[in-house]
Amino acid sequence: MGFSALLALLVFATAAGGQAVLLQIRPHIGDTLRMHLSQSVEMTGTTRGLRHDTTTSMTTSIEVFTRAIAQQWTSSGTLMQTITDSVAMTPASAGSLDELRRRAMQAKPVWLRVSTDGGMEMVDDGDPNSELRHIFGEMPAVLTRNPVAIGEKWTREMQIPLSSEPGAVGSVRATFRLDSLGRNGDIAYISMRGTMSRINTPGAAPAGPGYGTSGQLAGTIQIDRRLGWITDSKSSIIVRSTISSAPTRPGEPERAPMQVRTKITQWIRAVRVR
Repeated sequence: MGFSALLALLVFATAAGGQAVLLQIRPHIGDTLRMHLSQSVEMTGTTRGLRHDTTTSMTTSIEVFTRAIAQQWTSSGTLMQTITDSVAMTPASAGSLDELRRRAMQAKPVWLRVSTDGGMEMVDDGDPNSELRHIFGEMPAVLTRNPVAIGEKWTREMQIPLSSEPGAVGSVRATFRLDSLGRNGDIAYISMRGTMSRINTPGAAPAGPGYGTSGQLAGTIQIDRRLGWITDSKSSIIVRSTISSAPTRPGEPERAPMQVRTKITQWIRAVRVR
């Protein structure tokens, strides 16, 4: 290969590597996507004592299998019909198992609107207690609407519910990066890192003295650009809280604050039904 040909090849490779691509969630109308969500929540609370520390922990996990059928394209996103096929929860009591079986037997189609930047909202939910509402109905947008090149970053700010505090909300600031493209540009590999802090919202109990919440999150996302869907998404968020409680009776010594660590791990996989 001559010098001029080699130089031309290097220039072409550099231009291709820096080419910006548009990342969109836009499934083909008529496609059926099978999704499998696995989520675990580990909570550990530690209270320091004069002689020894007291630690309690609890771990729960849930698996949800769903189908999503792309029905109609609208100006605000793709209208999809979603159906919950099965739900499994650990640990499972007799009552929770009966409830899960009841939900599976009475599963109704749920309408979901998915925007091109990945945001999801429930359109018509026949069951207000459905697992889909709790899982997919609160997913914020994660993509940028502008073309991005490999190595380029973008930032999204979002709000997520805090599982350890009913009614409380966390403010998340996450930075995403397009790491690479695979399979001739059909697969986009994205990484994510961010921080979280508690915010006060109407209806939630205000944080008392000595109370603080902070967290960090990290994850990866794979987008099949031909399929127009996220086929693999892994995320982990670790929230650390400090809870101080005042003495219940006059003259009692001040109680030691409790350090609470919550780790939420989530993995969503999706495949197109052939």
